[in-house]
Amino acid sequence: MATTPKPLFPPARAIPLGGGAKLIFCSGVTARGSDAAGKPVQDQTRECLARITRALAAEGADFTHLIKLTTWLSDMRHYDGFNEVRRAAFADLDPGPASTCVGGAQFISTDVCIEIEAIAVVPGT
Repeated sequence: MATTPKPLFPPARAIPLGGGAKLIFCSGVTARGSDAAGKPVQDQTRECLARITRALAAEGADFTHLIKLTTWLSDMRHYDGFNEVRRAAFADLDPGPASTCVGGAQFISTDVCIEIEAIAVVPGT
C-alpha cells in the first residue's frame, strides 16, 4: 500500500508549550489553484481565510485562537477590499488578532494579489 509523503512545508506547524497549550504557525496562503485566483481581492481574501480556517481546524483551533495575522498585498490599492473582508471575518471577536499589512509583494503566480499567514495559541487545560 502506497503512502502519501508528508509535505516538506505543511500548512500549519504546532509547537507544544506545556500543560496542553500549543502555538500554531500557519504558512502563508494565497488563492492560487482555487476558483478565487484571478478574481478581486475580496474573493481571494475569503479563500485565504478559508484555507487558514482548515489549517487551524486540523490543529484543533479556530479564529478565536488567532493572535497575529501578517498580510502581503501586491498593491496597496487592494487594501480597502482586503480590509472589508478581514473586518467582517473578525467582527465577532473582541479582541481580534493583531494584524500587519504590507504592500508591494511579488508572488510566484500573477493571478494572486494577496498572501496571509497566521499565528494562533491554543491554551492548555
